Amino acid sequence: MLSASSSDLIRTTECRQLPQAGAVEVLTLVNGTALVIAADSLSLYRSPQQVGDPLGNGLVASVAVAPLLMPRQERFVQEYRAGYVGLCDGRVLLISLNFVQLFGSKEDALHNRHEQARLSLAH
Repeated sequence: MLSASSSDLIRTTECRQLPQAGAVEVLTLVNGTALVIAADSLSLYRSPQQVGDPLGNGLVASVAVAPLLMPRQERFVQEYRAGYVGLCDGRVLLISLNFVQLFGSKEDALHNRHEQARLSLAH
């Protein structure tokens, strides 16, 4: 679970190439966990250092994404502020204290409709 003391939920972002997933973007959250955005999934790891471990050590949860997320120059994230993450393909992630939601557009996220995926952060 994330700390409620700050509205800035993302500490850093980093692009990586993983053998099993290809291009991913790793968002380090304020509580030290890592949210990994891949073309076909969203995953939560205990720490950024555990991302890419071939044995899956540190993987807390993962959810499939369809249709595939489309990166631009190996980046998935176009902008972020507080718990809002605008993706390069026009979709939106909303990060709350308990979960990450994927929506098809800013409008859908604003009205909390047509959720495409949900990943729990409460592990």
